[in-house]
Amino acid sequence: MIPEADQIQAIGNAVAGYGLVTSLSSEYERVWRARDFSAPWKKLALAVLEAEPGEERAWLEAAAAELTGGQALLERVLAVAPPVRFPSLEEVAERLRPIEWLWPEWIPLGMISLLGAVPGAGKSFLALDLARRIIANEGFPDGAVVPAPSARVIYVDAEAVPQLINQRVEAWGMDKSRLFLMLPTTERMFIDFSEEEDREHLMTMATRLAPGLVVIDSLSSISSKGENDVQDVRGIMAFLNLVARENRCGLLLIHHLKKANNRERDGMVGIEDLRGSGHIVAIARSVLGLSVVQTGPKFDRNGPRRLEIIKTNLTGYPAPIGVEFVAMGDGVELRYGEPPVLYKRQTLGEECEDWLLQYLEEMGEVRPKVIVVAGREKGFSRAMIYRAREDLGAAIGDSLGCQNPKNCWRLTEMDGDEEGDEG
Repeated sequence: MIPEADQIQAIGNAVAGYGLVTSLSSEYERVWRARDFSAPWKKLALAVLEAEPGEERAWLEAAAAELTGGQALLERVLAVAPPVRFPSLEEVAERLRPIEWLWPEWIPLGMISLLGAVPGAGKSFLALDLARRIIANEGFPDGAVVPAPSARVIYVDAEAVPQLINQRVEAWGMDKSRLFLMLPTTERMFIDFSEEEDREHLMTMATRLAPGLVVIDSLSSISSKGENDVQDVRGIMAFLNLVARENRCGLLLIHHLKKANNRERDGMVGIEDLRGSGHIVAIARSVLGLSVVQTGPKFDRNGPRRLEIIKTNLTGYPAPIGVEFVAMGDGVELRYGEPPVLYKRQTLGEECEDWLLQYLEEMGEVRPKVIVVAGREKGFSRAMIYRAREDLGAAIGDSLGCQNPKNCWRLTEMDGDEEGDEG
């Protein structure tokens, strides 16, 4: 454990923007982590670590106000804090670690990834299947290799349905010894990462288990204040970011969509559909969207899914992946492949074009007046038929020239066929 004086100095240096370091000498000294601190300094160290750049002092003061004798503790820290500085990129560049990935282009290490979808789309299934792949060293859906084979996975089951998780795990034959659940305590019956007790619990689990992935299921279930309380959301997101950063693991936060989402447009999940404060999306470095895709005239909730990155700050956008939920005994198996094609209902004009091409293919050369009569029986007006011909361009030609009273419309490919026959 760090000596108390050094703990105070490290927090003071962090307030000034130097990070949790004991000395400001030219030789870069070790950066401490929150777990290296003892109470009550640990809470203050966590506050400056979770704070956004430039807000360290405000977060420190807020944390001190929650402690008995907090004002005195705050004064001891500020007494040793050096003047606030603004280091250049050159000064900090050598300390910056390159971006590392759990799942390349999808889930980074040391940062928050968000998974959004409508209820029933299979968010928890997908997260648990990723956990299975990590534990079994099976590789990710796109074939990428798991960087730490057989790593442990922490699953924060804030929705408190461990029986369901166990059922899925058993159906898949997962190694249960490497999957660790964090469940609500019997005293409070829910997890609240606004509270120090639950934060400490998760951080302790992550520190001791060294997981490859932490799954939080779900954001709506880990706060007593909701997803629109900006201050609370910022604190929770900062804490989760700290968990990922300090333990160099992937962190997948499951999230829900607004009730009035873009299913009214095309069913595809977009950034604007995610629920709650905009800070949720802002702090996540990778946002995955899981959409149930309508592939036919009627929407099928059991239809194929499309998994894609809908926001990233770290790399280019990888190709979307198709996901099918296939019945398997008492459960389902997730199969990955090409993304499903979204069904597009034809406009009346497009239907007219298809009809006109089919009609000429069956009838050969036909006078325009005859075509108009036949088209009206199908519900297409004269103007629509002529517009369809115009839009089809060179696909339809004239037999004798459009000004000739005996002119007929015909598919242009017929000309080539006849020339071939004559030859």
